[in-house]
Amino acid sequence: MIKTDSRKQTILDTALGLVRNMGFESVSIASLAKEVGMSKSGLFAHFNSKEKMHLMILDHAAQTFSDDVFRKSLKVKRGIPRLKAIVNNWLTWYKEDGGGTCPFIAAAIEYDSRPGPVKDKIQQHTNQLIKSLNKSIDLCIEQKDLSSNCDSKKMTFELYSIIIGHLIYLRTLEFKSASQLFRDAFNDWLNRYKN
Repeated sequence: MIKTDSRKQTILDTALGLVRNMGFESVSIASLAKEVGMSKSGLFAHFNSKEKMHLMILDHAAQTFSDDVFRKSLKVKRGIPRLKAIVNNWLTWYKEDGGGTCPFIAAAIEYDSRPGPVKDKIQQHTNQLIKSLNKSIDLCIEQKDLSSNCDSKKMTFELYSIIIGHLIYLRTLEFKSASQLFRDAFNDWLNRYKN
C-alpha cells in the first residue's frame, strides 16, 4: 500500500507540474502516462477518467499549497509577522515547485464558464484559500497589529487581488519589476491598515 501511495504521490506531483506549465486541458491520461513512464491503462487505473484526474490534481495542489504556504507560517508569531510569512511563502510557492503559473488560476480560467465537478472543486479550494487568508488578517486585528476598524473581508479581497496581480505581471507580462511593485503595493496596503 505504501508503494502505491508513493507512486500516486509521484504521479500527482508530475501532473501538478504539467498543469502549472501547460494548463489543465493539456494534461490528459496519455500525456501524463508518457511523462511518468507508464502505460495509459496503468495510469487510467489510478484515476478512471480525465475529470477524476483533474479533481485529484486540484486536491493535491490545494494540499501542497496549504502545507507550503499556511502550515509553514504557523511557526511564526501571530499577527503581521505571520501574515508576512504567508505572503512570502505564497510568492515562493508559485515561483518554485516547477515554476509556471498558479494551478488554481489556470483552472479558474479554463473552467470559468463550464459548470460541473471540476468548477465546483475550484470554487471549494479557492474559497478555503480566501477563508484562510481572511483568518490570518483577523488574527492581525485580534493581535492589535491592524486597526479594529478594519473590514477584514475587504482587506482579504485587496490582498488576494494584489497577489494575483503580481502573478500576472510576473508570469504573463514578464514585467521585470513585478516583484518590487508587489512589495510596494503590499507595504502600502499594510500601512493603510496598521494600528
